[in-house]
Amino acid sequence: MRVYFKNLDGIRFIAAFLVILQHTAEYKVDTGKNLPNHFLPYFKDFGSYGVTLFFVLSGFLIFYLLFAEHEMKKTIDVKSFYIRRVLRIWPLYLGFGLVLIFGIDYILKLMGTPVNTPEFTNLFFLLIFSINFQLLFGQLNRGIIELYWSVCIEEQFYLFAPLLVKKWFHKMVYVIIAFIVIGISSKFFMRWLDIVKHVDFNHNNPLYLFTLCRIDNFGVGALAAYLYFRKDLYAKIKPYIENKWIQVAAACFVTLYMIKVLPMPAFEQEYFFSTTPALFFAYLILAASTGHFFINLEKPILKSLGKYSYGIYVFHATVSQLLLFAFLKLIPQKTTLLYDIVYPLSCTVLTAIVAGLSYEIYEKPFMKLKQKFTIVKNRDT
Repeated sequence: MRVYFKNLDGIRFIAAFLVILQHTAEYKVDTGKNLPNHFLPYFKDFGSYGVTLFFVLSGFLIFYLLFAEHEMKKTIDVKSFYIRRVLRIWPLYLGFGLVLIFGIDYILKLMGTPVNTPEFTNLFFLLIFSINFQLLFGQLNRGIIELYWSVCIEEQFYLFAPLLVKKWFHKMVYVIIAFIVIGISSKFFMRWLDIVKHVDFNHNNPLYLFTLCRIDNFGVGALAAYLYFRKDLYAKIKPYIENKWIQVAAACFVTLYMIKVLPMPAFEQEYFFSTTPALFFAYLILAASTGHFFINLEKPILKSLGKYSYGIYVFHATVSQLLLFAFLKLIPQKTTLLYDIVYPLSCTVLTAIVAGLSYEIYEKPFMKLKQKFTIVKNRDT
């Protein structure tokens, strides 16, 4: 059985591009050289929204495929699910993670900021897929592969996902509601620990990094998948999902939300910074997947970039920081055109090239092996 959702490769790339825009702006600040950075006020939370979009999209795809597998086989092959996740995520996660953990001191020395990082501490959290917990509770150091925190949350969540679908398939709507309720209530609980109980989270935001606080993102994606999978339910909402004016309105709203043009209460920004956009992302993902979308993202370049989006996410921080170092060393001009336009676009292009090479040369053999354990076929899930 094969399932294909239109436009979602393009949305994958958009999620990765949002992360690149925030980080390239922040890396310029980190240099302390007062580089042009006119878009920083607008891009400062794009990484958070990009990760939220990844989580919602992942929830939509994985749960739809699990629903389809259960409908076809009347059960879930949990072992095959785990093997598929291992073959898709682990080769790049571990391969590049090990390179960075044991090479970061050398890289930082070349960049003029030598440090001695605790490699084996970082290795421990890498191997147990708990970088997010290291950032909240462990030893902070410059060698932490911080971007892996979101990959770890996904793997932690999907440790239980197939088991839940297998056991509660006919009551999945209640499981999905539980995801959303747990995600939202966990945010209030973690803030209570932070403010009232003064739990030390290493000056990081537990609402952003703690696994349970992100379950609502996956739950919203799973809800969209459930509505699409249940054809009787989808028929009732189809006019609203496939209405292009509503789609445009939703896209405009979430864009204005992300760039902080729409005034939002501080309470909403503190507790619902990922839940609110997740709802709109889920709607747009569902609308896009039907093929009746207000914009066509089924372009060859976007399909390729979407296929490489995992690698783009993994490699972009290293590529962007090294490229910024090269800009500062080789180009004396510090113009707006160079640093606000050319630099982030160059980071995007170079990262996409690196990610493409990684996929085609290193990851592809694992992807081919993964197909042997795939029941409902869909690329990159």
